[in-house]
Amino acid sequence: MKLRQLALASALCTVAATGARAATVAVDVGHFLAKPGATSAYGVPEFEYNHSLAAVIAARLAAGGAAVRLIGHRGELADLHARPREAEEGGAGFLLSVHHDSVKAHMLEPWVWRGRELAHSESASGFSLFVSRRNPQLAHSLACASAIGAALRAAGLHPTPHHSVGADGVGRPWADEQNGVYYYDNLVVLKYTRLPAVLLEAGVIVNRDEERELASPARRALTADAVAAGLAACGVTSGGGSAKMRSN
Repeated sequence: MKLRQLALASALCTVAATGARAATVAVDVGHFLAKPGATSAYGVPEFEYNHSLAAVIAARLAAGGAAVRLIGHRGELADLHARPREAEEGGAGFLLSVHHDSVKAHMLEPWVWRGRELAHSESASGFSLFVSRRNPQLAHSLACASAIGAALRAAGLHPTPHHSVGADGVGRPWADEQNGVYYYDNLVVLKYTRLPAVLLEAGVIVNRDEERELASPARRALTADAVAAGLAACGVTSGGGSAKMRSN
């Protein structure tokens, strides 16, 4: 990842203004540099997409009145258990983990892009959200996940159903099918926290057309606006004013 990209979130953390303070939102950048997650159809590590979108979401929330704490934005945070712990110790009232999606290996097809042998799949597209039934604040987590999903749908995006069917015919159970929310009980960042917590898969980066959209400033802004609207709707943020952004 380019150094200027890694510096973006840190620079955003200097944003400060007066206004009504709402609950601090911990925005977790999924994965880390040593293990950057899925590889996109065009050969970009998922962490780069997570990092860029998390910075836009954090800036949008701060502009709307929430205090924001970025977690894992430097790419060094390999300990998954440290992420919810840092959110709690930093005084957060909600944890959002930002990711981008892929598909199972059997659904991928080979292709060559600029001389590189890569893989893609056009079998899935769209966003998804996950909550854990082992989270002590499941009701609030689910309410916020549903609200974010509803806002994404209102913005013209669609949820992906591909997590509901696994290779053996058994996939993740739906928590709210209409709004793209699944149960995923064993995700560390969701179950090992006392905070309401949601994991967002913003789109499918192994889908060549959707990856192009996900890389665009317009799509990132649209997603950030939907996250802000959803968190306001479920009572995490007030939706007004402006506040400080911090980082670990």
